Amino acid sequence: MGPFSFIRRVEDRLHPEPLKERIAHASFRLQSQLEKLEHMYSRLQQRDRELFQRCVGAQVSKDFAHAKIYANESAEIRKIAKVVLGSQLALEKVILRLETVEEFGNIMVQMAPVMSIVKETTSKIAGIVPQVATELEEVNDTLADLTSETTTEVTTTDLPIEATDNEAKKVLEETGLIAEQRLRDHFPDLPSLEMPTTGAVPIAEVTTTSGKFNGGLQEQVYQYARQHEGQMSIHTCAKDLGTSPEAIQTALERLRETGKIVIE
Repeated sequence: MGPFSFIRRVEDRLHPEPLKERIAHASFRLQSQLEKLEHMYSRLQQRDRELFQRCVGAQVSKDFAHAKIYANESAEIRKIAKVVLGSQLALEKVILRLETVEEFGNIMVQMAPVMSIVKETTSKIAGIVPQVATELEEVNDTLADLTSETTTEVTTTDLPIEATDNEAKKVLEETGLIAEQRLRDHFPDLPSLEMPTTGAVPIAEVTTTSGKFNGGLQEQVYQYARQHEGQMSIHTCAKDLGTSPEAIQTALERLRETGKIVIE
């Protein structure tokens, strides 16, 4: 008689039916959390679509400062979405494994990677969906209790019970790769956010006195544009004024917003 048959007989003697019922209940609780993650993933997709449209709109309007803000927020949304999607896939594998345990037994061999996957998923999702993490932790405690009950009666058989953390890590790595691929399918590529480095900056017909400026970089950029008759390179201007291209772009945007210049 092989180890598998022996384990089945011990489990049937300990918990003929309650064991299967408890595993089924754990699967049901995991399925409920899986549905919550699926709902959150849909919300993240919707939020990303809104940010993407705003980013494109800002670029069309040449409002690069806001385009960058929307793009950065979208990038953060996608990081969260990857974690949520990876957790979904991991839970799907756990539920399938529990169905196998429920059907064929062998709880000692099958449960170790299940608990490792659930534990790792719990830590990943804790800061994103705390209520799901709490439920997963409770389910893992239940699985640990089941494993403890069954292993207590068979420890004298000298069966080789090896740690299966490597299997759990492999599963999580696979789900991470799949999640990354699906993200590329579900989320459109963000538009390029490169700011124009050259271009004409015609000066509006305004009266300029030091009193109308707050001083500082905006006034320097304004005077620089006037000296170059509206033809200027942002990078060259930044180098000449001893600052960064981003600072020059911000100053130009502020001057445009206040009507001091017209950017074409």
